[in-house]
Amino acid sequence: MYRLFVGIQLPQDVQRELDAWKGSIQKVLPFQKWTHPQDVHVTLSFLGDASVETAEALAADLRQLAAAALPLTLHAEGLGVFGPPAAPSILWAGLTGDLDALAALQREVAGVCARHGFPAEARAYRPHLTLARRYRTAAGPFKRSALSAVGAPSGGWPVWQVEDIVLYRSHLGRQPAYEALGVFPFKEPST
Repeated sequence: MYRLFVGIQLPQDVQRELDAWKGSIQKVLPFQKWTHPQDVHVTLSFLGDASVETAEALAADLRQLAAAALPLTLHAEGLGVFGPPAAPSILWAGLTGDLDALAALQREVAGVCARHGFPAEARAYRPHLTLARRYRTAAGPFKRSALSAVGAPSGGWPVWQVEDIVLYRSHLGRQPAYEALGVFPFKEPST
């Protein structure tokens, strides 16, 4: 069995930039587990457990979907948290850019996944980059003001072109935890 999700990988230069910045903010934002640089991604659809055969069939349909999609631009910007206010479970960076195109892509991916037996998530889609998990409560209650005190990476928040989607397999207890089973390129824009 594979544990699967579909997402958008970050270019290596964006991974390096965010990783260098994360190193400088870990004292201000004391979370227990920081995301491995290669694991930072934009989730399009979490799927859960699936057989190898299901993964292969899904990959074929994702390849076809991607071949009809156009590239889009995303821009990381700002920080937020999910979870209890005094002890958040997730630290994330927000996204701006072609969010309407991203939402449409996410709906298409969810539709393809549903045809393979993976129900769409009930909650609304909130694209973000998970940077860290589990706030260290020994540091005292979390203060939202710490998010604005951190500021942006020294070169500014990164901007990148999304040109493919990825079918990922999760490996619990491994770093990096995510393995690309398939990378599916978008259609080349006509000039």
